Amino acid sequence: MKAKTFRELRDRLADPLLTALTIMLAILLFVIAPLQAAGVVAAHNFGIVFGLVLVAAVFIVSESWIAVAAILLAVALIVVATVFRLRQPSIIDIYLESSAWLITSLTLAVVVGRAVFARGKINYHRVIGAVLLYLNIGVFFVALYGFAALLVHNAFTGLGPLEDNLTVAGNLIYFSFVTLTSVGYGDIVPLHPVVRGISNVEAIIGQLYPATLLARLVTLELEQRRR
Repeated sequence: MKAKTFRELRDRLADPLLTALTIMLAILLFVIAPLQAAGVVAAHNFGIVFGLVLVAAVFIVSESWIAVAAILLAVALIVVATVFRLRQPSIIDIYLESSAWLITSLTLAVVVGRAVFARGKINYHRVIGAVLLYLNIGVFFVALYGFAALLVHNAFTGLGPLEDNLTVAGNLIYFSFVTLTSVGYGDIVPLHPVVRGISNVEAIIGQLYPATLLARLVTLELEQRRR
């Protein structure tokens, strides 16, 4: 009986959760991260709360304990980094947070991708889920840029000192999304050839994804609505 009830709950909430996750991730990236970079430390707590909500959402959408364990691991890394930062800030905290971003983005890519491109009717929530995948691409490259900045000397110019503070994460998020959208203001520039190659890949994906997969899903949704 409980399994049947959960199945009905999942069928009812799985698609709307795609929209809810998209809104939360957008708030995290474009509201909370800038506030953190501006020195509003209390905003960092929202990221941890978001991670806990993400655990429940991922389980309802995917029913996968592996995905839940991955998100829990990412949240644990963020919590450990926060505790270390309060005690004695070090470069290790940036490694932990970059690892958390990487784990979260890969898990969301699998879970949301399976939900969006599963068999069945393409509805509004699935289209919004495809937008979530687009934002998740930017998150994935945030993690890559974080590791590049840590491992490669002078990987970027304009990024600022690579110290254990919340400004670094905000700058990396900013650079990733201006690259994904091909805005390229030029205030942060990749210097190392490998980092430039990663930036090129993100820029190409950022142009092709909306013009192909996202546009195709929107077209299918509109056709099904007319029918």
